Amino acid sequence: MNFCLSFKNTLKVLFAAILLFASGCSKNVTMTRLVPAPVTVPSHVQKIVLVDRTKPQSEGLAIIEGIITGELPFEVRNAVQATLSSLQMSLNSSPRFQIVRATERLPGGIFGQMFPNPLDWYTVEQLANRYDADAVLTLENFSSDFVVTDQQRLIKKTVTEGKTSRQIEVQGWYVEGVANVSAGFRLYDPKDRNMIDQQRFEKKNLWSAEGETKAQALALLISKADAARAVGEMAGAGYATKIAPMYAEINRGFFPKSKTNPAVAQGARLAEVDQWEQAIETWKAALPGADEESGGMLAYNIGVGYEVLGSLDLAKEWAGRAYTDFGLKKGRNYTRTLNGLLQQQALLDQQMEKQDY
Repeated sequence: MNFCLSFKNTLKVLFAAILLFASGCSKNVTMTRLVPAPVTVPSHVQKIVLVDRTKPQSEGLAIIEGIITGELPFEVRNAVQATLSSLQMSLNSSPRFQIVRATERLPGGIFGQMFPNPLDWYTVEQLANRYDADAVLTLENFSSDFVVTDQQRLIKKTVTEGKTSRQIEVQGWYVEGVANVSAGFRLYDPKDRNMIDQQRFEKKNLWSAEGETKAQALALLISKADAARAVGEMAGAGYATKIAPMYAEINRGFFPKSKTNPAVAQGARLAEVDQWEQAIETWKAALPGADEESGGMLAYNIGVGYEVLGSLDLAKEWAGRAYTDFGLKKGRNYTRTLNGLLQQQALLDQQMEKQDY
């Protein structure tokens, strides 16, 4: 068994440090970290095929459903395609899986809010074999609605008189549109004949517009079809984060200066130009003889430096020393944070594990 990504050996690459700004009492560094997913997918699953399973059982039922929900068939189809495209793009942004999209569209449930019966394992295995995939991820149901409300109120209007423009308030219309999408996903594992995950993912978003007349306001509001596509994309991207480790930005503050020890500021300047190894050495060299306040700052900054460089164990050691040796309470809190990151690291190593066949 080997690893497609060794978190411990490549953490420095994953931590792309970008210094932001100095505020009154701290500077900040932004680190890009790969974080584990809520669901741990078996390591033998390396390639996933995405399948649209929202095809109506019959055209007659599709018409009935459209009458009940107010959804036109082409609107649903376009929103479904947007959801799957967003899901595919988001999964491709993670190093965990290889993603392929199936060309066929399979029949699913009668109504969008209901999960159909699971696919039989023969069909799952056929799909996996056809696309040389290890798992099958299906969008099994999809529904959306778009509710528009309106009210009269004062709105701002720009008027021009000669070469000058000014804003005035006039009586007008304000409209809001709220789109809701419910998308049901299933992840099938044909090797173990196990359903890894099943979840209905719901997303909503609000848009607004205003105009002097109600017709003008409504003309400026997003269309129902565009709203369904936009929220469908949110649902697809949201579900991707459930099963695949994703990159996330983490901000960490460190001390920029000390009233009694110039080495704190000297090391901080090195850190600002991404010379973290030199910064750590500068802070370490200043520790002997440092007073309690400056010593806590130095030890804490050393911990941040090791975190940026990817050495979480050393970061935890120095964060702990900031508290135990110098009484800096921030060091205790930072240690707890690093304990959580070490647990995430262990889970991430497990999720990024790759099996040899």
